[in-house]
Amino acid sequence: MSAAARYVGLSAGASSSRTAATRALRPRSIVCPTRALSSSSRSDHVAGASSSGAFRATAPAALSASSSASSSASPPPSSSSAGNLSWDNYLQLRRSRRLAGMVTTIPTTLLAGAAAGSYFLTLEIDPSNTIAGLDPIYINAGLTLACTGLGWLTGPTVGTAIWGLLHRKNAKQIAHKDHDFYEHIKRNRVDPTRQSVQNPVPDYYGEKIGSIKQYRQWLRDQAAFRRKAAHGLEQDA
Repeated sequence: MSAAARYVGLSAGASSSRTAATRALRPRSIVCPTRALSSSSRSDHVAGASSSGAFRATAPAALSASSSASSSASPPPSSSSAGNLSWDNYLQLRRSRRLAGMVTTIPTTLLAGAAAGSYFLTLEIDPSNTIAGLDPIYINAGLTLACTGLGWLTGPTVGTAIWGLLHRKNAKQIAHKDHDFYEHIKRNRVDPTRQSVQNPVPDYYGEKIGSIKQYRQWLRDQAAFRRKAAHGLEQDA
């Protein structure tokens, strides 16, 4: 009886241990694939997120690089398109243009006088042959003086032409300012018919204006001329 009981007990223990082993093995075999799947899905999600994050991070950089390249490739705006010519700069340019015309008068006058004198004053003169009853030497001297005066008259034109070549970049703006400035002069200058010896017209064309200060002084001179003219007319009346 004791041996049989021991055998039955051993068989029962073995069967219970087998069932326990199978129970212990079944959840492990089921859990492991789920864990592997969950870990693989997590790794794929992290990889996708990292790849998408890298793409999202590099997209603005690429756009900024392209925008910076396009901005560097585009030319900067020129000074002419940035803004119009100011009145201070225009009046300074106008004064330099007038000065250029006055300075150029000196060489043109000398060249014209020298060229005319070297031609007319070296001609052979026959005192017996008069021109309109005058000695030919006086005629030649008069022609020399006339050519010298012509050189003096052409000096400002030559100087202004040279000045225009040096400032041809701002030619359109200067021409526009010239028109506006002349309109201001016409609107504010006095009536020249009211001038007299004691009250001459002060700079009728505004040629001496070279700055804003000089323009204001020109306006004051015009007002003073009007007051003097009106006072003189009242006295005459």
